[in-house]
Formats: sequence, C-alpha cells, structure tokens
Amino acid sequence: MPLSNPVEREMLHRRVIEVIGYHRRDHLWDIEARLIDSKSSAYANPWREVLPGEAMHDMSLRLTVDTSFRICAVDVVSDSSPYPPCSEAAGAFAPLVGLTIEPGWKKNVRQRIPQSAGCTHLYELIDSVGSVMFQTILPVLQQQGAFDRRPRPGLIDSCCAYRRGNDVVRHLWPDLPIK
Repeated sequence: MPLSNPVEREMLHRRVIEVIGYHRRDHLWDIEARLIDSKSSAYANPWREVLPGEAMHDMSLRLTVDTSFRICAVDVVSDSSPYPPCSEAAGAFAPLVGLTIEPGWKKNVRQRIPQSAGCTHLYELIDSVGSVMFQTILPVLQQQGAFDRRPRPGLIDSCCAYRRGNDVVRHLWPDLPIK
C-alpha cells in the first residue's frame, strides 16, 4: 500500500542507502553499504561546490564477518564529502575488527569509535549493516539446520514477528517455552 497523497511539494534533498550481503568463496560474508546524498539545487561552502544532482556525500563501507558474526575486516571510503576532514573518518572504523554483531552492537560501535572521530553518515551505514547481515546469513544457517532445535540467541522478542508465544515462533520452535 503506498503512502497517502502528499500536499504539492518540491524535493530539496535525496539520500539513497544501498546495503548488499554476499557469501564469499572462503566461507566468510561481506556486507557492503553505500550512502549517497544529493541536492536539487547547488550547494556551496568554502571548500566545495556541489551541483544539482551531484553527490554531496558518497560513502561506502564493507564489513567482512564470519558465521559467528565476528567482524574480520573493515573497509571504508569517502569518495565525496562536503569538507576536507571528512575523509579522515574512514580510518576511525578499524577498531571494529574483532567486534561481534549482536544485541547492543550499535552501543559497542560507539564505544570503540568516539563520535568526534567518526562520521554521522558512516554510523548510519553501520546501523544498516547489522540488520542486512542477519538477513544475509541467517537463512543460510537455517537451511543448514542451525536453528532446528533453538533459535539464535537474541532473536526471540527482537521484533513483533519473533515475539515469544506468537504463531511464527510457535511454528518454528514448538518446544520453546512461552514464559
């Protein structure tokens, strides 16, 4: 169902986020994310002029993870940004190597990377990567029988579909206590 019809309006800003999950030949997983911001009119600051439709922000990151959701490698680039120091933020994400993507992961990221060293836009991508990682890896693990007896820790009550005691959970894990 589409959104309701809006009042007549003019587009000023567009943000596109794309996140893709890959299974690698070496049995690791790559989750790649890209954020592109553009404006419908020219934007200028003392360091850069951005023409209409041109990328004001064009930033990408790749997290390589293993089947236990531990980050094995991080790659971050900033191809376009409004200010020269923005490209420095890419290096701040290296401490994510070794971190496990699990409940509380966004908090753990911010503990490892101080806000003033990182980038708001890259944090936004990091937040999206966790969800896509689960969407990429869990179906494969499920096909392999990893959750036949018990769901992955942290999955139950993580959303309305996996709420303890509802039809989905009772069907997938009939022996799970309903507490």
